[in-house]
Amino acid sequence: MNSIFLHINTFQDPQATTLELGSIMEPEPIAFTFDTLGWKVLFVILVLLCLYGIWKLYLRYKHNQYRRDAIAELETLHGNTQLSEVAFITKSVFILKRTALQSYPRDQVASLKGESWLQFLDSQVSGMDFLKYKEAIANAVYKETFGNEQSFNKDDFFNMSLKWIKRHA
Repeated sequence: MNSIFLHINTFQDPQATTLELGSIMEPEPIAFTFDTLGWKVLFVILVLLCLYGIWKLYLRYKHNQYRRDAIAELETLHGNTQLSEVAFITKSVFILKRTALQSYPRDQVASLKGESWLQFLDSQVSGMDFLKYKEAIANAVYKETFGNEQSFNKDDFFNMSLKWIKRHA
């Protein structure tokens, strides 16, 4: 009975004899290693996710091959100084048509010509204005002539075509 009283008294009276505690006994530190099963499973999952991401990037790269080919062909046309305006316009329009056929349904694109074709090009990418070259394109493609249209700017037409190929879908 005295021992219970002593403990109660010790906690209630701060002047009472203080208890001496020994040094704190700490457990041994847990070793951090990657040898456990959980780390191996996590590693396999991360490797599989990385491989899946690489596979998806590869598929996107292969899918966009037609864009890179069209851009290279268009840049070759633009760099050819011996090419007439008629040939440049005609070949550029055919490159645009071929590119559109790769991305859009054939029944939607194949029958388009003239102004409806140019409206289609303008509607698919914002900021396009192929309609301003309507007369020059019509003369070059359908009449195989270039009537010195002063409104035609070869560099602007080239840049618009490049932008359309890069951003069309």
